[in-house]
Order: sequence, then structure tokens, then C-alpha cells
Amino acid sequence: MKVILTRDVAKLGKSGEMKTVADGFATNYLIPQQLAVPAAGGAYRAWQHDIASREDKRKREREEAEIAATRIASTTLTMGVKVGDGGKLYGSITTKDIADALGRRGITVDRHKIELDEPLKSLGTYKVAIKVASGMTPEVTVIVEPKG
Repeated sequence: MKVILTRDVAKLGKSGEMKTVADGFATNYLIPQQLAVPAAGGAYRAWQHDIASREDKRKREREEAEIAATRIASTTLTMGVKVGDGGKLYGSITTKDIADALGRRGITVDRHKIELDEPLKSLGTYKVAIKVASGMTPEVTVIVEPKG
């Protein structure tokens, strides 16, 4: 049975995709849970019409992601921190600190998209990758220096 997914379904597909599934799976699970609609009649025509608008939306999102990636790659963040003996930091620089600093520069980034294995705990210059879109991970330069 052909169905059009109305929501993302794990291990099956994303919202808006047309999939062929077993009749029982469609009638007993996908359709009652409002995860899909049968791909027949009006729903099928509406789905064909939506393909064009989804492509435009994806193209627009991709262009916005490229602009954000360019801005991120050209950004250098200087973080002033308190330093103890031997250049050891009091605390550390986390993904939240980096996201906040980018936010002050007008670049909105979800902190979960910042690829930082562990917090920065010493002085120096670091390149931190930020996942903007699939296949796009620009790096922001973070300089950690003593405050004052």
C-alpha cells in the first residue's frame, strides 16, 4: 500500500515522502496514529503539488545555511577568562559560552550543533566546528586569553 508520511517515522522516512508499506502496517499503525495518509485521489495530487514548494523551501534553507557558514568561518571569538597559577583556567569554555558569544555577534547557533569534544580548559587558540547543515561545518576561531 502506498502512503504519504505526515510526520517523520523512524526507520521509514521523513514527513512528506511517499512510501510503499505492508497493508497491515499502514491500516493498523501509520494511519490510526496519524503518521501517514493513503496515497490515493486528492492526497496524491496534493503531494505532487507540495513537491515543488518543498524544493523551493530546501533551496532557500540551503542558501541561508551557506550565508551563516560564511559568517561563522570569518568570525574570531576572543574569550577573556580568569586564570590561576600555570595558565590554568577557573572554570572552562563550554558550547553554551561559544553559542552565547556568537549570539552577541548576531549569529544564532544551537549549542548542540557545536562540535566540541570537551570544554576548553587552557589558554590558546582553538578551531571549533559548527554543524550548520548536512555537509556544511564551518570552523569558528576561539581565542582563550587571560582577562584584564
